[in-house]
Amino acid sequence: MRSNFLRVTTSRSSRRLPWQAAALTALALAVAGAPGSLARTATPLVALRGVVPAWATPQARVGDVADATLVDISLVLPWRDAVAARRLAWDVSTPGHPAYRHHVSPAEFRRRFAPSAVTVRAVQSWLTEAGLELGTVPSNNIYVPARGTARALELAFGTSLGRYRLRERTLRSPDGVPTVPAELARLVVGVRGLADEPVVIGGEEARDPFPVPLPDPPATPADSAPPRAVVYSAPCSPYDGAVVDKRLPPAHGRRQPAVVCETTVAQQRAVYGVDAAIKSRIDGRGQTIVIVGSHAIQTLPGDVATWSKRRGLPLMKPGQLTQLSYPSAYQTPNVEPILRPAVWSLQAHMLVENIHAMAPAADVVYLGTTSSLDLANGTTLAVNAKLGDIVMNGWYSAGESSNPASIAQISQAAEQAAATGISLLFASGSIGDNSGQGASPGPEYPANDPMVTAVGGTSLVFSRGGRLLREVGWAKTVANLTDGAWEDDLESTFRGSGGGISKVHEQPDYQQGVVPNALAERDDGSYGRAVPDVAVNGDAETGLTIGLTQTFPDGKTAYAERRHASGESATAVFAALVALANQRAKVNFGFLNPALYALRVTNPAAFRDPIPSRIPGHAGVRTDYVDGATAESGLKKVLKTFEAYQSNVPARGYDTSTGVGAPSRAWIGSLR
Repeated sequence: MRSNFLRVTTSRSSRRLPWQAAALTALALAVAGAPGSLARTATPLVALRGVVPAWATPQARVGDVADATLVDISLVLPWRDAVAARRLAWDVSTPGHPAYRHHVSPAEFRRRFAPSAVTVRAVQSWLTEAGLELGTVPSNNIYVPARGTARALELAFGTSLGRYRLRERTLRSPDGVPTVPAELARLVVGVRGLADEPVVIGGEEARDPFPVPLPDPPATPADSAPPRAVVYSAPCSPYDGAVVDKRLPPAHGRRQPAVVCETTVAQQRAVYGVDAAIKSRIDGRGQTIVIVGSHAIQTLPGDVATWSKRRGLPLMKPGQLTQLSYPSAYQTPNVEPILRPAVWSLQAHMLVENIHAMAPAADVVYLGTTSSLDLANGTTLAVNAKLGDIVMNGWYSAGESSNPASIAQISQAAEQAAATGISLLFASGSIGDNSGQGASPGPEYPANDPMVTAVGGTSLVFSRGGRLLREVGWAKTVANLTDGAWEDDLESTFRGSGGGISKVHEQPDYQQGVVPNALAERDDGSYGRAVPDVAVNGDAETGLTIGLTQTFPDGKTAYAERRHASGESATAVFAALVALANQRAKVNFGFLNPALYALRVTNPAAFRDPIPSRIPGHAGVRTDYVDGATAESGLKKVLKTFEAYQSNVPARGYDTSTGVGAPSRAWIGSLR
């Protein structure tokens, strides 16, 4: 029975992708031409390397996964001609190539490269024999979804499933390396879903990336409950340094001012040249930006209308904002400890409002899912169905994925996006170089893929009259005022632009000569893909104030506004800039990176270089309500320090905090 739950080696050479190398290693273990059924007992078995995450150690194991637990998986298939698909994606994306910007249709791409129906049926046959329920295969045949009990999956893949503790979460993983019949291994890259894929979305709340488990029964649209109310108390500064409370103790050698009240839409537009573009009727019309998110956000249309009206922005027209539910969105069992509807409500409002501020005539599609597996599948759906011209993702994992199937699904979605003229954007993350997560410094998955555009964050600093003083790399720490002294908030996660050098992906051609060799060189002497590619405003204290329906301490819900920004909102801002550049050029650029890096060389004035400001101890004091929204429980003072960089420190030229830099006022009209 079926249900509806529903180069990259980095140069255009013939070098293999990381997931291709792993698949070929697995195939080398198989006996060629084994006849008969794909059942485990009828053919040699092949190990699927990279499926067991690094965090699944014996010391972290806390128990078994119950036999009856339902688990969603996907078997990922390779393109029918992977080399040709990758070559096409590069050719149409490389300035100067005869095929540059001559994109193909999604139907043409599928005709040439989608895995065959015969291959899909063979994979489905094995899943059915294993006692699993089949899901809907997308029309590009890039993965075959299925669902079954933990016990059925243990029997199918030859390993038990365990529960493992990762910081504040309990996650699922195979206890040993999964195996599949050799004949099946020839058809697939690997499997996703046996192990949880920890998803992070950044934001002001330090513990949002590590939410509590969602309750049963499965999610419904009504689960998009408004988040806990957070509004801020006075004082705040109309511009940087304007208001100083002399009663507070000094920090970093001086008394720090109150944080700025807000960055206005007009200020952010002026920084990136959007004001001039809109005067020329370059406002995003004819462009569609797709946000891959989670859940249906019922208050979103009304809240965006209220927020826009308060700022004198045009209201979204009927049909300009569309919400779609990924086919499995409300059938996924909510034992997954990852995605809370309230968190995604905050995220969705932040993204849509930032897009509408910068590209007010662009259409926006919000694609809701409810599991980490579905976030990648939703990205595949958005690209394969060409739901828009730009597809943006604010989710990421804490570190690089080792699973060849997870790597392949994003890499292949990126290739299809590039070939068909879609810009695929990912936030580079909001946790800096990842060292605060107990790992070695490096970038996050999926932003580490060389065929996606990874967007980092900056902080904007304005003086009196709204003049931009400087744009610096986003890197913030938090301290609380306790007993008359500033004490570091040990429970708060560092917030800053994600970046680093990939250990998984090699350096792409477009980064050669732009990324310093000393930065890109890895321990083995090879060169890795550097992240991010570009950066724009993503600091909660310097981003736009957003508005949404929130749940107040008395249990009532009401519209209210608050400061909120992150690497994800930076990605939304950049998505809007891409929409404006596409409209101005009268053609979609698609995969941006080759043109982006070429522009950095040929026209440096198209970028600002957010180098360190050399202003030690620049910080701001925020006044919070203890209960989030009212004075009943009192106030607390929070010190937010700028430019508290980890290893990814901004520098002149390319760096792993801001990439090639921040778009200047000239950027929209300079991209070629």
